[in-house]
Amino acid sequence: MDKIDYAVNKTNLYEQIAGSLEQAIMRSEFKLTKLPSEQELSRRFQVSRTVIREALKVLKERGLIQSRNGEGSYISRPNADTISSAVNRIVQMDNISNDKLHNMRLILETAGARLAAVNASPEEVAHLEYIMDQMSNRGLPQDQRIRLDAEFHVVTARASGNELLGIFVDIMTVLLKEYMSKGFFGNNRIKNTIAQHMKVLEGIKNHNPDEAEIALYDHLVAARNDVGKYEGIDDSAKSTARKLVSTACKRR
Repeated sequence: MDKIDYAVNKTNLYEQIAGSLEQAIMRSEFKLTKLPSEQELSRRFQVSRTVIREALKVLKERGLIQSRNGEGSYISRPNADTISSAVNRIVQMDNISNDKLHNMRLILETAGARLAAVNASPEEVAHLEYIMDQMSNRGLPQDQRIRLDAEFHVVTARASGNELLGIFVDIMTVLLKEYMSKGFFGNNRIKNTIAQHMKVLEGIKNHNPDEAEIALYDHLVAARNDVGKYEGIDDSAKSTARKLVSTACKRR
């Protein structure tokens, strides 16, 4: 922390302090695990503890620290929920539709499945097999099935060998979780989605990029059609389904 520039102007103090602390956190050579106390930061920056609290609030919103009662502020890594919240604000402000988000998901995930067929480790394949074993239980509660479905897609993307692709797909599943959940209604949906995921897994296990890519593409197109069926049902049935979707999403 000694390399931090503690000199700040008298305007927008908390933002400047947040910026200085963020730079220190992002510089790997510091290898920080915990920030100094509010009192110590107040002394070093020569500002009130109120200003320090506002700066720490900014860092927390950015997903860079976590507060522990009675222990102070610890360095953390931004997760998909934190990043997706920022992206979601852009989506809302620019009125980007779910269909456009789904199309982006289609682009990212088909590329990810193709790379996963080449780069997936035995451990990642075993993880996908475990997920499919769990999903094959027809009596699985809806919220668990939705969580496992999202996990399958994220693990597939991570198996591509491209860390950034895995992060982006994780973010997309967070942004589209309610949209995705709408596709789980219909007599044959569970049976069909299990079969579709199995085809993706087989393509990856066979180290066949074309097979994995086509299977993932077909699955996402089918999922979009299932969402369309949900959106086309009558209002009373949709109201019941929406309650189930909402409950499932909250539990994810």
